[in-house]
Amino acid sequence: MLFIAVGVLLLALALRVVHIGWSYSNNGVDEGVMIERTLMVSRGFSLYSELPCDQAPAAFIIGSVFSGDVVSLRLLTALVALGAVACCMAASRRMAGPHAMLITGVLLALDFTFVRESRLFSLDALAASLLAVSIAAFMMSRGRGCPAWLVMSGLLVGLAASVKLIGGLGLAGMLAFVAIEAIAGREKRRTAALNGLVLSAASAAPLLAFMVVLGPSEMVQGVLFDQTHREFDAYLKLSVLAFFGLCAAYTLPLVYARRMWRTGPDARLLLCVAVVLMLFMVFQPLTFLHHMVFLSPVMALLAGAFMASEMGLGKGSIARHPEVFEHKTARLGAACKAALMASVLVSGGLSVYGVVAQGEPAQVEYGRILSQMTSPDDYVICGDPIIAAYADLRIPPEVVNAAERRYPLLDIDILRQSIIEYDVAVVVVCYYLNDITGLEGMLAGEGFSPAPVAHSVAEDKAVLDLFQEPIEPVTFYVRQAALA
Repeated sequence: MLFIAVGVLLLALALRVVHIGWSYSNNGVDEGVMIERTLMVSRGFSLYSELPCDQAPAAFIIGSVFSGDVVSLRLLTALVALGAVACCMAASRRMAGPHAMLITGVLLALDFTFVRESRLFSLDALAASLLAVSIAAFMMSRGRGCPAWLVMSGLLVGLAASVKLIGGLGLAGMLAFVAIEAIAGREKRRTAALNGLVLSAASAAPLLAFMVVLGPSEMVQGVLFDQTHREFDAYLKLSVLAFFGLCAAYTLPLVYARRMWRTGPDARLLLCVAVVLMLFMVFQPLTFLHHMVFLSPVMALLAGAFMASEMGLGKGSIARHPEVFEHKTARLGAACKAALMASVLVSGGLSVYGVVAQGEPAQVEYGRILSQMTSPDDYVICGDPIIAAYADLRIPPEVVNAAERRYPLLDIDILRQSIIEYDVAVVVVCYYLNDITGLEGMLAGEGFSPAPVAHSVAEDKAVLDLFQEPIEPVTFYVRQAALA
């Protein structure tokens, strides 16, 4: 069994690191924005006060150690995610036995949403992985009665929130579980209150530390208030259906939630966290598939325990409650096997296909071209900031975030001001910059002219518009003074 578990972890590692420099999906411009921010922090820019930022700070501060190197930052995410897979497998074994551990491991190793995000410098994957380890530590704290595990769980969920605030929802789920256990009389209320207090205090420590360093008002403005201007898009809620459609095994513990609830405290904890996260996904303004990665570890743990028990393989804490499964039928066991096979074929198939079929993305070649056009001290503007990151070049702080959905909206006045203030040498127009009216005329007025660029990346090598929109059209505008 140990050798099989190691094999699952090696599979998870391979899917996350093979061709990691050629990631087959980068969430549009999001990854480039995050990587360029780490580069700017490494060059001495302070988050929030000098470098506008609408996300929590931990990933940029920690990532700045790698000076914005794309591959190093992706490897950081991949290794943290691998650690989360290992911790979830250990928690699943404790919860429902070794077969549940293997099912959980296989689901997380092949989960397309998790694999895709783990191959990027993704705040979602980093925060979700830390949250997963935090939940595993919380489960250990209840099993062993050791306050050190509880403190560790709090620190980890606080660190997850310091990477991306959604990670803090894990704390809400854990506190809801503690309250429910106390109200139901399964735990002394005084003990529950003390545990909740310790967990909350420990989780607050990382955020408070970053506030002290970066300035509380600046950080609150960036992390909270700069996120409040996003419109509600009901169409994007289909991401929830897409997530569960890609991994059918995740639906079973929800369909049989009442049965899972009665199996023990571990299952109740996971269900509480899952419900809190899903409610947030439904009601937050914008829900993308990459947000759903927060659910992957929780649902894999639940699915592993449920499926192992229904297939007669459970030997952990769930097996100590056989009365819960007294109505088990061969039909449900067969359904579990079918759901597991469908999840492996669909989600795993997409993950493997993306890794195997991926060629060198156009952004890599465009980064090389941009590097040849500039000197190391130049500032550039890129509709896809990862092009500048590949070229190891800085972007004016106000335009690092080149996404369509940002506050304030990126407009021609902000672009002109940044070009003048930072003496920008090259503007790479792609993605959202193509939609800004009057941009070409403004660039001409500032001394820019389009440069003919022929890149060598074939259209059919970029896997697949199935995973992301193609970057074309791309136009390089070069300032004539920079060429002199």
